[in-house]
Amino acid sequence: MIGATFGSVMETIGYVLLALLCLMAMVIVHEFGHYLAGKLLGFKINEFAIGFGPRIIRIKNKKNGEIFSIRPFPLGGFCQFEGEDEEGTKEGDFNSQPPWKRLIVLFSGAFFNFLSAILIITFVFTFYGQILPVVGNVAEESYIAQETDIREGDVIISVNGKQINILMQNDLVNAFNKIGDEGGTFTVLRDGKKKTVYVQKSDIYQRDENGEIVCEDGVPVTYKAFGFTVGLTYQRLGFFTSLGRSFGYSFFMVWKILWSIGQLFTGAIKFTESAGGPITIISTMSDAARSGAGTLAYVVCLISANLAVMNLLPLPALDGSRMLFTIIEWIRKKPLNQKVESIIHLVGIIVLFGIAIFADVFQMIK
Repeated sequence: MIGATFGSVMETIGYVLLALLCLMAMVIVHEFGHYLAGKLLGFKINEFAIGFGPRIIRIKNKKNGEIFSIRPFPLGGFCQFEGEDEEGTKEGDFNSQPPWKRLIVLFSGAFFNFLSAILIITFVFTFYGQILPVVGNVAEESYIAQETDIREGDVIISVNGKQINILMQNDLVNAFNKIGDEGGTFTVLRDGKKKTVYVQKSDIYQRDENGEIVCEDGVPVTYKAFGFTVGLTYQRLGFFTSLGRSFGYSFFMVWKILWSIGQLFTGAIKFTESAGGPITIISTMSDAARSGAGTLAYVVCLISANLAVMNLLPLPALDGSRMLFTIIEWIRKKPLNQKVESIIHLVGIIVLFGIAIFADVFQMIK
């Protein structure tokens, strides 16, 4: 009994450590985006750090003076440019660089997160499979049963030329609700090969829980539908098909993230029910890891896209806010008060940390 409990604890610790490694990988990718763009555009970089807190490992490049460091708290990292947070500017400082260069450097972190999401999802679709709708039972009385070539087991990849993506359960319903009564052109995978079929909606008998046809005044009740049930399945795709679909899927994720943020602001989604900080993220990835590498990769892809979107929001301390200040400076033709901007970012990061902590605490006690 004790051995089993110990094994369970060690297994949980292993999944948490794996989740931490995945989170750190996303942070490193983000900061490497800043670093690479800065190097290509001639910025002076002082330090590239993994984690926060005092340095536990410090390696200095003797040629250019750059420091690579590892710090004990693995929930972040940074790429420090010369003079980035200092008041006033001198030649070679971050703030002395042209605004367009700074915008590229600031944008590159989120861009690399988005790029990594595309690469991860390509890997997932190729080796694990994309979640896609699959045709189930075809109603005997349906028009499509006699007149079209839709078959049980067909995996639907697009309707009317629009790529089908499933991120949430209601995405399937939304996709089919957009198809009018005239029907639609379905692109399906059958035995690994693409096939296009036109499916028209027809009158389907409404049935009760026993499968009996529902009648009103002796007349069968019907409704317009395609006449087949739809489930979800994991469908492996070829590499180039996966790569092509990964772009649409990644932009679909970004849209869903922005939609969720909008729902939070309107109150349609409660903050306390959907938001979480680093602990919630690590817990989510740890649970995903228990379900297998494919599920974990799906979650990592979603969080990576989320990290990209969140960092581009014009919130103090985030890259989006720094980009906004840079654009304002570009329009005004003169820099903003660096001390005021630094205070805004400091207050912003304190508020963001506070919100993250509150969200984590609420998730743990609810």
